[in-house]
Amino acid sequence: MKHRDYMDDFDERKELALDPVNKKLGGVCAGIARYFDIPSLVIRIGAIIGLCVMPHVTLLAYGLAYLILDPRY
Repeated sequence: MKHRDYMDDFDERKELALDPVNKKLGGVCAGIARYFDIPSLVIRIGAIIGLCVMPHVTLLAYGLAYLILDPRY
């Protein structure tokens, strides 16, 4: 049995990336949800609300995130 050191947690870096496994459209919402460790449904509902309230800003942010973020494999 391996002794777990507190420094082991630093080896598992959280990285904001697209999630191609759990994606519905482009993987942006799933990637954000994975990064913040919350259900992807919460992020998707937030994106839909954002589309209703500020569609241009939300589409721009989603598009930029899709172009900038690397896919996680």
